[in-house]
Amino acid sequence: MKINKDWHAKNRMPQNATFEQRVKWHLEHQKNCTCRPIPEKLLHEMERRKNLE
Repeated sequence: MKINKDWHAKNRMPQNATFEQRVKWHLEHQKNCTCRPIPEKLLHEMERRKNLE
């Protein structure tokens, strides 16, 4: 997995990020960097909330 250092430097995860901020950050991260996947716990919560809509 390769890290995009420029993207990471310009796109820091906010401190005490809300669920929505975390989702947005991880989706953008996935588009711009391949250093790691979206955490399983977050993926499960995204799916759970999607099913509640």
